[in-house]
Amino acid sequence: MFDGHYTDWRIKRFDKIISIFGEEFFKDKTMLELGAGFGENGKMFEELGAKVTYAEARKEHLDVLLERNSQTETILLDQDRSWNLNRKFDIIIHWGVLYHLNNWKQDLTCALSHSNLIFLESEVCRSNNPNLEIKQYECGYDQAINNIGSRPSAIMIENYLTSLGCKIDRYDDAELNSSFHTYNWSVPTPSPEDYIEGYRRFWIIRNE
Repeated sequence: MFDGHYTDWRIKRFDKIISIFGEEFFKDKTMLELGAGFGENGKMFEELGAKVTYAEARKEHLDVLLERNSQTETILLDQDRSWNLNRKFDIIIHWGVLYHLNNWKQDLTCALSHSNLIFLESEVCRSNNPNLEIKQYECGYDQAINNIGSRPSAIMIENYLTSLGCKIDRYDDAELNSSFHTYNWSVPTPSPEDYIEGYRRFWIIRNE
């Protein structure tokens, strides 16, 4: 289910993070992977010595994780609801989740209360309008658990994080591109008010 185009895409994002932090940084770090699916992203960090907890809204995905390793720490978590795990993590992986949420601002606020370092990645509207957010009906094994996703503009996400006091570093490098997932794009002029599948942004968020 999470193979095909997912495989190269995972590696590209992982390699980007390693190019920034180095492999040794992750040894003994506690990490939370949100929207984990089968946990393929987190497993790459486990191989570097990280201790990863996997959160996912679909129990059937967590069941696959536990079938592979019964010692895996999993959490059934609907991120469209306010959530609190009553613990902090060194790092949160928040890849490909935000745009599958209706209440994405609430979710980011919850995530920020659980870590000071978040790897954030999402599909976005290709617009510079700071107020543009397109809602999208979704269904499928890797889509919104509650059927409503959001496609805010990147500047809308960044403005919200800045309003919460976060420091943001965005990476729009071509080396992140994989299949139809594209990061090194520029907003057209005039700025459109639309959403096209595959236009994405990648951030490192520090909440200190």
